[in-house]
Parts: sequence; structure tokens; C-alpha cells
Amino acid sequence: MNTQEAIAKRKSTRSYTSAPVPEEALTAILQAGFAAPVAMARYDSLHITVLQNEDTIKRINDATSEMFSRRMGVKRNMDFGARTLLFVSTTTEGLLPEMAYANVGIVVENMVISATDLGIDTVILGGAPRIIVEDETLMEELGIPAGMKPVLGICLGYATTEEPPKTHSITVNRV
Repeated sequence: MNTQEAIAKRKSTRSYTSAPVPEEALTAILQAGFAAPVAMARYDSLHITVLQNEDTIKRINDATSEMFSRRMGVKRNMDFGARTLLFVSTTTEGLLPEMAYANVGIVVENMVISATDLGIDTVILGGAPRIIVEDETLMEELGIPAGMKPVLGICLGYATTEEPPKTHSITVNRV
């Protein structure tokens, strides 16, 4: 699959089988994250956590589901059954916050495109990192370095049903 095909095929998957992600694929996905262009080459401002512990995934899922239920009136499984989650953390020390957060987004995008190329489905998580930041025991359990905070997460796995990617558009103006 070429890059444009992987970009076009990538979609948010919200229901995963119990099949594990092979270690070789996980390594390739992490390598794609490492290859991301990062502002000021501050790779030391980033940290990736691989989470495969079922009990910890359940704790994060339950807390995230509860948060969404309170704020949006929607109660649902927020890890979608994935057995592998990745969290990308950053520090803003020595960087503009916008640069630090953009770095996280670039790393995450590289990883989800790589996963798509490898036949692995993904969804990007925004709520779960907030739950982790608010729980010191989770921060410690996940080994997130002091001074860093998770910004985005990714579920990795295999979709329970095959659905085509959606077509989107964003307004564009030219000056």
C-alpha cells in the first residue's frame, strides 16, 4: 500500500476483536512515531507508553466512560475492546505549548498511518489521557515521567466489522 492509499484507508474503528497486535507490527508502529518530524528536534520532550494490561485498560475505560456520561450524557465503552493502547505524552518545558502539542499530533498521525498500512485498525483517544492526568496513581502505574502529561492515545487492533472509510472535507481558502 502506498502512503496516499494508507491515508485514504485510515478510519476510526470503535469495535475491536480480541486478537492481539503482533509484536513486530507494534515495533514498526513505534518506529513510525520515532520518525516523526518534531519541532526543534526535541524528541526528549516526548514519551510513548504502550499499555496492554487488561486491568489498567479497564480502569481507564471505566473512568473515561463515566466522564463522558457526566459531560455529554453518553455512556459507552471508550476503549472499544482494544487490547493495546498507546499514549503519547509531552512536556512544554522549553517549547511553546502549541509546538509540544503539535509534536504529539504528528507522532500519533505517523503511528496510525503506519498501523493502517500494516492492516491494523485504530482510533485516536482524546478523553482517556485526561483521565490519566487527573489520577496520580495511573500516571505512576503507566510510568509517565515527571513533568510530562499524556495528550493523545491510540487504540490498536482489528475491527470486528469491516466498514469503508468516510469521506470528509475541510473548508479551504487561498490568499
